[in-house]
Amino acid sequence: MVNGVNIQTIYPKFVRTIKNSAIQTTAELGSKIYIVPTPQKLLKNLNINEETANCINTIEYLKAIYSLIKQKGYNIPKIYISEEEVPRNNKLGGYQIGSWNVFGPGKLKTIAPSVAIHECAHYLHKENMPWNQPFYSMFCSIRNVFKPFLNKKEKEILTNDYKRAYEEGYFKDMEIENSIKMGYFDKNKLKDFRKTPEKFLVKNAFYNVSEFVAEYFTLASRGFKFSSEITKKYEYFHGPEIKEIITNDEIHELLKYRKKLEKRVNIEL
Repeated sequence: MVNGVNIQTIYPKFVRTIKNSAIQTTAELGSKIYIVPTPQKLLKNLNINEETANCINTIEYLKAIYSLIKQKGYNIPKIYISEEEVPRNNKLGGYQIGSWNVFGPGKLKTIAPSVAIHECAHYLHKENMPWNQPFYSMFCSIRNVFKPFLNKKEKEILTNDYKRAYEEGYFKDMEIENSIKMGYFDKNKLKDFRKTPEKFLVKNAFYNVSEFVAEYFTLASRGFKFSSEITKKYEYFHGPEIKEIITNDEIHELLKYRKKLEKRVNIEL
């Protein structure tokens, strides 16, 4: 029983509601949306109406983000939403695999527009690869063992670029401090972030070629101008072409829309 509702009776209707919403979103977005309804075993301590709203709100929010990305001239991936793939207690916000961007319905508050743009960038990078993506990734990994993809000087330049991007407000939508407090990032890193935010934020771009390209695209697609040395590296690694800029006003509207959806806690089954 959940709030006086027999799950075995209402769960099939819950599943149909979620799937119908996904089908409708697929038609509107022009890209496959697949959502796995929350398993019955996870609904034991949850309100099924609120969980319905949670799933559909996440779909609606991601639809708004990816519609904007598509409007700017980019191809968009298929979207896979699953509680089991991206659990609520996992620090992972989302990830990209094959032609899919994967998110969890319990991650609405931590999916900043920049997070979705970043995952889309991985998909676009794969599309822009000169070779088969797994082989290219393997090549970059092996190459990095013998020769780092960014040398010391380039890392310094990129760190300074990130400092400038932070000062110009390109990370506001990430709400870093709130994300740290919610457990999205390691809470022990809050002091590091406050002291030198650029060193905290740039680490992911140092991780590998794929992350470097996705991080570059996330900022550049919103109008940030990187140093010429960093742009050359991005082009060398076949980063996707930057098309029409996603404006700060558009990012702000997405955040407002998310806050509106967060207040919608009941959807009729």
